Amino acid sequence: MVNLKLKNLKEKTFHFIGIGGISMSALAQILKRNGYKIQGSDLSNNDEVLKLRQKGVKVFSEHLASNLQGASVVVYSSAIHSDNEELAEAKRKGLILIKRAKLLGLISSEYGCVIAIAGSHGKTTATAMISEMFLRAGLKPTIHIGGKDNFIHSNYKLGNKKYFITEACEYMDNYKYISPDISVILNIDSDHLDYFGSQENVIKSFESYAKQTRFGGVVFANKDDVNSENIISYENCSSFGIKEKSDIQAKNIREYLPCRYSFDAYFCGVNLGRIKLNILGRHNVYNALATIMVGLANEIDFDVIKYSLENFMGVERRCQKVRSINGAVVYHDYAHHPKQIEKMVKIASDFCQKSGGKIITVFEPHTYSRTAFLLDDFARSFCGSDYVILAPVYSARESESDGKNSNDLLVQTQKYIQNVECIDSYENIYARLKNLAKKDDFILILGAGTIENIIKLIK
Repeated sequence: MVNLKLKNLKEKTFHFIGIGGISMSALAQILKRNGYKIQGSDLSNNDEVLKLRQKGVKVFSEHLASNLQGASVVVYSSAIHSDNEELAEAKRKGLILIKRAKLLGLISSEYGCVIAIAGSHGKTTATAMISEMFLRAGLKPTIHIGGKDNFIHSNYKLGNKKYFITEACEYMDNYKYISPDISVILNIDSDHLDYFGSQENVIKSFESYAKQTRFGGVVFANKDDVNSENIISYENCSSFGIKEKSDIQAKNIREYLPCRYSFDAYFCGVNLGRIKLNILGRHNVYNALATIMVGLANEIDFDVIKYSLENFMGVERRCQKVRSINGAVVYHDYAHHPKQIEKMVKIASDFCQKSGGKIITVFEPHTYSRTAFLLDDFARSFCGSDYVILAPVYSARESESDGKNSNDLLVQTQKYIQNVECIDSYENIYARLKNLAKKDDFILILGAGTIENIIKLIK
């Protein structure tokens, strides 16, 4: 396994456990398009599974040992438990086992220039921004995104072998398998504490990731992020930010429309030009600065960078305007960390200051352990909301004994917000929203689980 090469597995059949996952499905598609034999299993019949089936990929709807018949390589993610029937069978039969993150590393190693975007928050949006810039520049990158980019209508795109652009996930140090030529670090925050145990360990992990950058490569890090201080000092690191002395800096930031920002982009003190972002949120200025740095490093003309950023089409489930209820606008976001929730509530607050409406926040906690580790941070993050509705915890890989549930979060949130309640199903949440919502209100549907099912109920 140490010297495993993809080309040596060309004639073997790959079986993906949980093939419908946003990253797993993208990797499966990339392999299939490159001539590999692919199959998989998934308990969900989601859009990614349907797409795979439409393209002739066999996808089993249960995890059964018999599904592995004919398979030689089994790919699994951190979400798959060791007692999974298929994983156990693969071990018993002595099949080649490859973690999702390892497969990403193997695929990326076949490309001339690997651009990997890491960060506790914003990496999907920044990866999409950078990808769209390369596409508009005609550079034909291969792309792997942890979300559906609205420009390519997909979570992946197969290009040439020169550029590979990907997210780099910190959970369980999954990015240790990638050796980028360009490493982007957007920010570092306390998350995945079920694995890391402390913020200090999270910081150390990102520092180790930055050191994996290939010899001759560069690291781009956020100078305004206090947890990135050591990385900024690395010899091969350049910085972006709003503060003085960043290599790429945003100055004269203005809100030209509600929650839409423009800024002057400076490179080493030289004004490159003004950029008007068309996506919501001041935090996206940082994603844009990271994109500019990557673009300039690859000799993309600033006019192309500017055009790409100003016409960026966003990513599904990232501050996505969906539908309306009783005249109240509904936005859906993947936010599952307090800092992300705060940003979304701030966006809603800016709108409601002008409309006079109220903010209704619906949140589905993601994992019991994260809810426990960040209980008070979550409770505080809703501040500014007029109503908070909590869905049951999306358990993912966990059981309730691993932490706190939505009722625990309700008790903590009541210390800061009067109108908060737990509701047991998406159908009942939707019914409550129809009762609460009025014209000019702003509804936030937040969470990284299956809370998007509420959107499907809106008529």
